[in-house]
Amino acid sequence: MTAVPLILLAPSEEKASGGVPGRLMETPAQRWAREQLVALAKQGSPEALRKAFDVKDLALDKARSEALALSGRVPLLPALSRYAGVAFQALAAASLPPAAWTQVYILSNLRGLVRGDEAVPPYKLKLGAIPGLKAHWRKALRTQLAALPEGPVWELLPGDAADLLKGWARPRHTVEIFDAQGRAISHFSKLYRGLVAHWILKHQQGDPRRVLKGRLPGCQWAGVAENDRGGLCLRLVVER
Repeated sequence: MTAVPLILLAPSEEKASGGVPGRLMETPAQRWAREQLVALAKQGSPEALRKAFDVKDLALDKARSEALALSGRVPLLPALSRYAGVAFQALAAASLPPAAWTQVYILSNLRGLVRGDEAVPPYKLKLGAIPGLKAHWRKALRTQLAALPEGPVWELLPGDAADLLKGWARPRHTVEIFDAQGRAISHFSKLYRGLVAHWILKHQQGDPRRVLKGRLPGCQWAGVAENDRGGLCLRLVVER
């Protein structure tokens, strides 16, 4: 039996609200991050909270309330229902079979490596909001990454999230996205990472040679080269 492809994505700032009330199951590493966030919400000055959550006014009040709620029962949704940013809209998880949700892993600043069907509460947490959080996850992720199932890994991450994987020896494939003039696309790259992830999951094709034959709306594959992660880097050109 051929191993299925695995997708690594970054979390989104935008998150859906609601969910089924429950308590989070957590590892010691996840508990540390949660408790640090709760302590920040309880003890942080208004200025510290604005900097940590990168929002203000009503949005700041909401972020603080969500953090304080993490001490008890919280509304829970599967990760691919909770994260609602551009990449996840393009991924369109609701149109994929439930089994495909288990092939997606999200690098959550609160929970570490989260599988697509794993319960996630509403929260806001920047990687730089808590001193030591980035170093904490860089260390704790080693155990989570080692437990990933077999299969070709597609690292569809921006640079700051990909930095958390430094030192991980497992080969993984990547995608670089350019416009028609050959300029790297950064702001809208989330959309195209989501489209690539959707195609891979819909067709269950993790071999880069097969992915290169796939068609994405408004895009064209324009080559492949080795990357520095032991895999291949595909070049995607956005034509529109």
